[in-house]
Amino acid sequence: MEKLFPISINPQLCIRCQKCSYSCPTKAIFFRDSLRFVDFNKCQGCLKCVDVCEHNAIEVISLKEGELIDFRIDTETCNLCKECFEFCFKHLFLLHQNPGSGKEFVIFNKQNMKECKNCLKCVISCSKRAIVPIITARNNKRSS
Repeated sequence: MEKLFPISINPQLCIRCQKCSYSCPTKAIFFRDSLRFVDFNKCQGCLKCVDVCEHNAIEVISLKEGELIDFRIDTETCNLCKECFEFCFKHLFLLHQNPGSGKEFVIFNKQNMKECKNCLKCVISCSKRAIVPIITARNNKRSS
């Protein structure tokens, strides 16, 4: 089963503090023979484990299948902190204003998608998890 956020736990960096497993809402992270593993059938890609790991033992690995084509900003979750402007070194996030209401919102500059390095740092760094990657699966299109 394809996952948007496959993660890997580096056993050299993991000190087995269990913060990742406690933070995982689906209990996808577990111990076996004193090592941590991820059940990708349970993992929902929330990346809470990455946030709580103080030793950088949990890494997001690249998308295995499909192609990253865009990012959707969840306007209900986004608090306009504008951190995405800082952590995207390609400056692909923009602040827009609704002409009718004057309400501001963040968008991803899809026209410059070729500049995106698919590092997913924006997804990992967004404190509100408001940035959602959209990928196409092989032979058909699918969004997250």
